[in-house]
Amino acid sequence: MAKIVFREDKSNQLLLLPPNIGSLIPDNHIVRVVDEVIDQIKLAPLFDTYKGGGASSYSPRIMLKVLTYAYTQGIYTTRRIEKALRENVNFMWISGMSTPDHGTIHNFRAKRMKEAVENIFSSVIDVLIQRGYVKAENLFVDGTKIEANANRYSYIWKKNVERHENMTKEKVKRLLSHIEQLQKEEDAEYGSHNLEELEGNITSEQVDKLVEEINQKLSKGAKSKQVATDVAKLKKDYIPKLKKYEQHKDMLDGRNSCSKTDTDATFFRMKEDHLGMGQLKPGYNVQIATEDQFILGYGIYQKAADTSVFIPFIDKVKTQLRGVPKNIIADAGYGSEENYDYVDRNNIGNYIKYNNFDYEKTSEYKKKNFISDRFVYTQEKDQYQCPSGQMLDFAYIKKIQTENGYKSEKIVYKSRSCEGCQYKEKCCKGLNNRTIEISPRLIEYKNTARQNLESENGKKLRTQRGVDVESVFGQIKHNNQFRRFYSKGLINVNTEWGIISIAHNIKKMAN
Repeated sequence: MAKIVFREDKSNQLLLLPPNIGSLIPDNHIVRVVDEVIDQIKLAPLFDTYKGGGASSYSPRIMLKVLTYAYTQGIYTTRRIEKALRENVNFMWISGMSTPDHGTIHNFRAKRMKEAVENIFSSVIDVLIQRGYVKAENLFVDGTKIEANANRYSYIWKKNVERHENMTKEKVKRLLSHIEQLQKEEDAEYGSHNLEELEGNITSEQVDKLVEEINQKLSKGAKSKQVATDVAKLKKDYIPKLKKYEQHKDMLDGRNSCSKTDTDATFFRMKEDHLGMGQLKPGYNVQIATEDQFILGYGIYQKAADTSVFIPFIDKVKTQLRGVPKNIIADAGYGSEENYDYVDRNNIGNYIKYNNFDYEKTSEYKKKNFISDRFVYTQEKDQYQCPSGQMLDFAYIKKIQTENGYKSEKIVYKSRSCEGCQYKEKCCKGLNNRTIEISPRLIEYKNTARQNLESENGKKLRTQRGVDVESVFGQIKHNNQFRRFYSKGLINVNTEWGIISIAHNIKKMAN
């Protein structure tokens, strides 16, 4: 049998000179790309967050390199980053052997980066454009819901708050009415005692003020003792409840729901359903715009509908890009008259699908003879004719205003009579004659979108959209396992996703 030879154990061997850590890292390693890109960009907004004085601080450029590289590696918590700085040779090299603790890393991310992340992100995009990675012409837009760092079962629902608040207000009114009656019985001088002021939207402040006034006028009679009992109930029970409901409404800030542990988070229905029961979870609507799988714009929103966040998102993208894109490509979730009007006014190519763009090509759609698209318009008489020959005349103009303030009009046409028509059950809803609502402006925008989407370039962009933007979400959420934010609050979440976007772009460059 041949002799077995093992290499010598040199784990405790002393070195005459310390090694060059950089020699241990391959030339094409991603950590070198992070180092190179961060060295290229200007960090004036980040430096401006330091006031000077006191003890020396870690270099913000080094801190940014460490944070960015950590995010490229799927390391998101400050304690894991602190550990990697002590144990991982790549972190040792890029940090210059600096070892900030997790508190310092957290403060840098939460306080310093909050002010500068948008500008740093734009500077990275400038590098991408200068090096020819992207042209920033065709932006592929999509959104996803990412869970917030909040308790899944601690929530506030607008309908529940309004229902309980109204019930409490009714109890307050009844109790005040009882107090009024007791006062009348004891002394007509007190009268209704300003109850007229509470004939509307009762607030806790109004009730509290009224309670103080009643207390000042209480005498020592038997009726006053009963009044004192009712006043005590108002003060100890109903006023605190009203204050709580008012606080909850402030936390909701016009939304239908929010989390108690992260009041900026809204409850959404998400694809990642841990119970498999369609459970709502607190989260944020993350919007991104990509080109060649690089993120060229991002935004964090509290509304679920992509349609309603499109305009503020593109406004933000224009700032991040420091320019206006040539074309926008998006799915039907963004197709609305308001959004079409926006891209038209900004001279942006409209490649945004409308709600039934794909459905129009199906055999099921072609079999539907009584949808409004099948009605024929006669301009001279301003009439529509249904497939069975019945005429629909102009009825009135319906004015609409969206939650963003956009005003539009729909022209309503009504059938003269659908009685006796053999297709009435298929065509009409209920017993009424058929009516249709037409938006000429929306029809024009849809026609433009259809022509663009069905052109050769449009078909190419449509095919690319699914690969481009959805792959980015897959890379971040699945490959890098970022499925839940680690920060709380809209501003902090925006900072966190900004770092994610910077890290993704640099990682894409390295690949």
